[in-house]
Amino acid sequence: MTITPTQKYIIGGLAGLIVLLGVLWFVLRKDLSNQIVIPYIAHQKPQIDPHLPNAVPLSDKLDEVLFDGLFNISANPSGVVYEDGLGELIEITPTNEVVIRLKAGKKWHSSYAVKVDDDDVTISEGSEALFSAQDLNFTLRRIEQLGSLSPDYILVSQALKTFAFDGPDNNNEIRFRFKDDRIWTEADIKEILSFKIIPANSSLTAQNYYNGSGPYLATTPQAEVT
Repeated sequence: MTITPTQKYIIGGLAGLIVLLGVLWFVLRKDLSNQIVIPYIAHQKPQIDPHLPNAVPLSDKLDEVLFDGLFNISANPSGVVYEDGLGELIEITPTNEVVIRLKAGKKWHSSYAVKVDDDDVTISEGSEALFSAQDLNFTLRRIEQLGSLSPDYILVSQALKTFAFDGPDNNNEIRFRFKDDRIWTEADIKEILSFKIIPANSSLTAQNYYNGSGPYLATTPQAEVT
């Protein structure tokens, strides 16, 4: 097949146009440094509820970065481990009482004022709201009310004698009573207590939960970007 001079000019022009568009995209694209932009299909918008499963896989991923548990799951070269989140494991007694020290000074995302102006996101200190034992108690009550709808309920109900704890004492330590039907290892306990914690002033039946204490906080969706 022979390419005529006219066709060569057309092909060359199209190639040049593609290159130009690519250059313009790199020069004029939005500055998204220090931000995570998550695209999703319009009819599959993720719902953020750390205690309920969702058909959209992205939902569970968002739970992990927005919220903390007493312990948080983490992956490293040696495998899956549980690291301190809002709590620290102090002791496992011979009677299956588990002593946890609650972290002090952990802020809820509502402690920050977030201003979004086009591509610019400004975060400043707002009215301080700190994690407390009341938040943990509220979260346990919500999980108990959700029942078998929540994977957390299934896990916690098989381990704890009641959805409650004693304390905190003067050292900010609380005590959980684990069931006596097995020997509980440190890994087991941290997995059980890795459910995500939400503030005590949250609604029990909200459609979405955004106020967490995790490493990332959610901003108001901008146009088709969230």
